[in-house]
Amino acid sequence: MVIQSQNAPDHGRSTKYLDRTRMNNALEQAMDFGATYAAIRLMAEPTSSVRLKDGQLEHAMPGQEIGATLRILADGAWGVHSTTDISNIPNEIESTVKLARAVAARRPSGSKPIQLAEIPVLQDEIHWRPKKDVRNTDLQTKLDMLQSIHSSANDDDRIISVACGWSDEHLHTELLTTEGMDRTWSFQRSMVNGMVTARDGGDPVSYRMRHGGEGGLELIEACDLGGLGEHARISALRLLKAERAPSGKLPLIADRDLTGVYIHEALGHPC
Repeated sequence: MVIQSQNAPDHGRSTKYLDRTRMNNALEQAMDFGATYAAIRLMAEPTSSVRLKDGQLEHAMPGQEIGATLRILADGAWGVHSTTDISNIPNEIESTVKLARAVAARRPSGSKPIQLAEIPVLQDEIHWRPKKDVRNTDLQTKLDMLQSIHSSANDDDRIISVACGWSDEHLHTELLTTEGMDRTWSFQRSMVNGMVTARDGGDPVSYRMRHGGEGGLELIEACDLGGLGEHARISALRLLKAERAPSGKLPLIADRDLTGVYIHEALGHPC
């Protein structure tokens, strides 16, 4: 069900992962089983990560993730199947229709069946091309950039550790639906990050830094990496003189739109 191989599409050209004929046949089969709508959404994500710890290379890892989600609407309810085995999607059509119907059978009395809004049916391909495709960046270039951060961040005897990281990803998405939607799009993200740890006789303190966003290598090149490391060093040294926040039970004023986010970050991640 995947065209020939699962190598990354090359620089935004029209290479696609899904075999359109076979996948569209699978979607038609969902309709034959009684579905009112079905969609296959695939995402492929070639990645790269590099980490330096105190100037020494800890790891340099290229990666490739690929997965797809099959969504089927039947009897006004959703059945969903997600997988990394793309070739097995047609074998999951019938079971996913049955799942949707099972969900529908348990719909609370009085609740309305799911209905889809009318939207334009598009067939297109949109690749956001960076000025410099980050996938063409060799390891030495990445190391040189991270060393620039490390050198400026480490320039004080009270700095006991500097960790620097590089990460990039190329996100490629394909969407096929029984309505005739056939869309493919992609874009890139690039980022450098680090953590500077300082100590001056007492407990160590750390300051985190990062720079990045949607874009290719040009996004990192536009950053003053030495200045980024210097700012992190100065900030870490300032923390050595900072007073500890009070502990104990204290009043809390929280934005109601953000309280859930705070709970997620403060409690969810530790748990």
